[in-house]
Amino acid sequence: MERQDVQGSLELFSEQEKKYVKGRPIVTIFHNEQNLYTVIRIRVDETNHVYEEKEAVVTGYFPKVYEQETYIFYGEFKEHPKFGLQLHASHYRKDIPQTKQGVISYLSSELFKGIGKKTAESIVEVLGENAITKILNEPSLLDSIPRLPPDKAKSLYDTLMEHQGLEQAMIALNQYGFGPQLSMRIYQVYKETTIDVIQNNPYKLVEDVEGIGFARADELGYQLGISGNHPDRIRAASLYVLETESMQAGHVYVEAKDLLQRTKGLLEENKRDQIEFADISNEIVKLGEEGKIIVEERKLYLPSLYFSEKGLVTNIKRLLKQTEYEDQFPESEFLLALGKLEERIKVQYAPSQKDAIQTALMSPMLILTGGPGTGKTTVIKGIVELYAELHGCSLNPKDYKKEEPFPFLLAAPTGRAAKRMAESTGLPAVTI
Repeated sequence: MERQDVQGSLELFSEQEKKYVKGRPIVTIFHNEQNLYTVIRIRVDETNHVYEEKEAVVTGYFPKVYEQETYIFYGEFKEHPKFGLQLHASHYRKDIPQTKQGVISYLSSELFKGIGKKTAESIVEVLGENAITKILNEPSLLDSIPRLPPDKAKSLYDTLMEHQGLEQAMIALNQYGFGPQLSMRIYQVYKETTIDVIQNNPYKLVEDVEGIGFARADELGYQLGISGNHPDRIRAASLYVLETESMQAGHVYVEAKDLLQRTKGLLEENKRDQIEFADISNEIVKLGEEGKIIVEERKLYLPSLYFSEKGLVTNIKRLLKQTEYEDQFPESEFLLALGKLEERIKVQYAPSQKDAIQTALMSPMLILTGGPGTGKTTVIKGIVELYAELHGCSLNPKDYKKEEPFPFLLAAPTGRAAKRMAESTGLPAVTI
């Protein structure tokens, strides 16, 4: 699809988007900097909804809005069970001045650094009252403005795109089937280059935007005429398979032959094109050269997992090399303390559990594994209780002064596991 065709469809879409409310923000009720979800109250200047109130609450995903600016919000009114009637905006745009004097005042405002009133008048004289729309569609028109240096022309266009380009991007993304929240997430990543990225390489979305999988990008790529063994398509599929196997299937790495086979299967799924293993292999090599994946022998890693694993191994080795660890007790002393504990808590530890407790007490580190119901939590209780017994320390946190550290720290990956650990040991436990 040519850019000119896309622009024409955007303008048509904008004209057909009839439901709107125009006004100035009064107050921002809520704004989330992470996902840009925003709730604002505006003073209504104009609307084509059946709505007669002077003010309205608008919700949607958009960057910070300014009280001195006028905006047009497109969307539908919906009744919130707690907060009443609200306009759910799919997108918005800043109101573009429609008169020559309005355009001159806008372009010569503080928003556009280095553009004075005379320069603004020259722009309007050459391009007319539709100057802003023309510049957004064809920035090279600024070359025809007398005495406008290239750096100021670029700055003017960049500022316009920052404040007006969002509307074009959101409309384009809506046409491609992306909802408001995901559209805003995409715009946050690419800003004014959003439309160019989508049209030129939609598969970058898989690499750069959380929540967009290969199937979604491939559908968009197909609409734009990208298919078969296109390098961008193979690259995105390879990264998607690697991430899926790592994040969802629980693997730290994927064997090269497995990645090749699964990527080929994904690329050929519901398609007639045959993809050669050599083409996939070439793109994987390039991804490795760019640092997008880590290749070690025949193992392929996501960089984050590779360096996490390396860091973990380094620290385990560091712990195991500790020479100052002096917790060594005669086996008779350990067995005596263990027997008293079993009698007190009415538990009979299995031989493997006894070995685990003893190893934990007399080593700088222990990794304890086992499926559900195999007694791991019972072993943890034994470790804690026997440590306190052999070292003569209290298990009651209240027995320690504020500046005195409590000798135990229990932590688990999830809140549920931490709760189970706390219930078993009677000690506070937290999540990692």
